[in-house]
Amino acid sequence: MIRLMLVDDHEIVRTGLRAMFELESDMEVAGEAGDGEGAVAAAERLKPDVVVMDIRMGGGIDGIDACRRLKSQRPETAVLMLTSFGTDEAVFAALMAGASGFLLKNTGRADLLRAVRLVAEGQSLLDPAVTGRVTKKLVELAQHSGPNELADLSAREREVLVLVAKGMTNREIAAELVISDATARNHVSHILEKLGLSRRTEAATLAARLGLLDQ
Repeated sequence: MIRLMLVDDHEIVRTGLRAMFELESDMEVAGEAGDGEGAVAAAERLKPDVVVMDIRMGGGIDGIDACRRLKSQRPETAVLMLTSFGTDEAVFAALMAGASGFLLKNTGRADLLRAVRLVAEGQSLLDPAVTGRVTKKLVELAQHSGPNELADLSAREREVLVLVAKGMTNREIAAELVISDATARNHVSHILEKLGLSRRTEAATLAARLGLLDQ
């Protein structure tokens, strides 16, 4: 039996998902949450196998931050992002936060049920609508990077890059390194400029590919 938790700030969405999942003999909805903070707390209590979560929600933290915190507490729980926002930045941010899957809300019922079963088994998947773009971006990053690509970064900037790759916000980076928010923001800007990147999620992907998180 796959234990599910549903996280969305729209009750009608949670109600619809619950009705669909509870028709399946191998699934049960253990609980719900209407925001990121509630999701992290509920996951610790309910211990679901799969969390189906939206990215943009009201409240203190969004789905990306909730995913990162949830995975740090319960790495065995799979997070499936189900959202209306399929931008490249949203996809990369979700993957870097530890999400096992990313689907758009216009996904069909059969595909959603299949996705839940796949991530429950430890597999990963992306919505076909975004797979091509993500693959292209990864290829571009690989083609524009070489063994000395980090040579221009200072020791501090490398530290910041690792924290970016861990999904930390500028404020969290500032707290970790005991620097001001403005200084953290400047470091991130300089890193992007030196690496020839436009988004922090691209920098995070590059750092992960180079194995900086394993050091």
